[in-house]
Parts: sequence; C-alpha cells; structure tokens
Amino acid sequence: MPDAFPCEAFTRYREAARRVLETPYGSDAQKEFGGASNLIAWRFRACDEDWRAYQNWFVVSETQSSYEANFRCERALFGMFTSGVSCIEAMTYSLAALASHPNILSLPFDAQRQRACNPSRLADWLQPHAAASRLERALRDLVAAAEWSFWVEFRNRMTHRGNLPRIIPVNMGAPTPPAQSLDFGGTSSTPVIRMDTADVELRLGWLARTLCVLLEQGADLVDAHAPSPA
Repeated sequence: MPDAFPCEAFTRYREAARRVLETPYGSDAQKEFGGASNLIAWRFRACDEDWRAYQNWFVVSETQSSYEANFRCERALFGMFTSGVSCIEAMTYSLAALASHPNILSLPFDAQRQRACNPSRLADWLQPHAAASRLERALRDLVAAAEWSFWVEFRNRMTHRGNLPRIIPVNMGAPTPPAQSLDFGGTSSTPVIRMDTADVELRLGWLARTLCVLLEQGADLVDAHAPSPA
C-alpha cells in the first residue's frame, strides 16, 4: 500500500467491525460492508498509482508529445480523480452498513438507502443518534471542505461531460516557463486548475487524513457499543 494510506486505522476499523458483523441478524449488511471496505484500500492505492503514472506520462508528453502520451495522461488523470472520490464513497457506504447493525445504531439500510448513500446523507441519517455525533461532525466537515468539492467537481467533469482543456504555454522569443503538472482551462462545471506537483500532493494528503479520521470514528463507534473483550 502507499505510504500515505492509514494502515493502522484501517486495520482497527476492520477488526472492530468484524467483532460485530460476525453475529448474523438477518441482513446483508455484512456482505455490503465487506465489499465496500475492500474498495477503501483498493481505490486509495489506485488513486496513488494513477497519480504516479500521470507524472511519468506527463514528462513524456512534454518532451515527445504524441497521441499515446496524451491518452495515457488523460487515462491516469481520470483514474486518479475517480478512485479518490470512490475511496471516500466506499468508506461512507461501509459506515452506513456497519451502523445498521442492531448492536450499533440499527440504522435503516434497505436497498433504497444503499443506492442513496453518500457522505451528506449519512450525516443526516446519523443526526438523531447522539452516540454518533463525532462521526456525523467528521462527515459534515468532509462535505464542507473545499478539497472535497475539488475532487468531486473534477471527477464529475471527466466522468459525465468531457475532458479537461489543457493549457499549453507558448512564449515568443523567450524560454517557455516550466509546465505545471495540472494546467487546465475552466469549463462549464469546473474552474481553471493550475497546480504543480506539491499542490496535488497536498490534495492527496488531505484525502489520506480525511480517510483516517473516518476510519477512527467508525472504530470508536463500534467500541462504544461493543467493546473489545479484555
């Protein structure tokens, strides 16, 4: 796994959930949790690897521009944004499945709610439950964060509408300035984006920290209702 992935928090979360979900109670929440919690790690890794691939192909496209290099850049960028958002969405879904257990919150999690689940809705579903107030706050902080809007806006643009228009600087009679890692013009649904490698790494760091908080809050919720045996 990438160094930034919160392995300790992830392991604690999965082990806490296993203590509760191993008790059958006539629901498919265990299966839903298992699938979603697997995706948390897989999507985080994919996001990180796609970012590394993008950087490599970006260097190629700057020195030897070609259809193949441009395609590889586009593919890697799409994968990075898609997997980054999917990582958080899978985390959210796993939390909802876990909270549905009668020993936790008995949160309704039927097929309709499974389809509707997202960070904002889960925060609303948790609001009546005082025991989940810290998890609710973490979700609301996530939804309100400019970084989350950044991830979602660009994921949605590349998934549903079109590619990002790359800006290629040209200077007449002077050296061309170094290219930004991400340098794209605005679209009908996304702002101009100009970021160097360090800027993008900050967004990836935010993703890792946010994931860690949600993992910890999820484990804390289980511990409050089903403490680990001494």
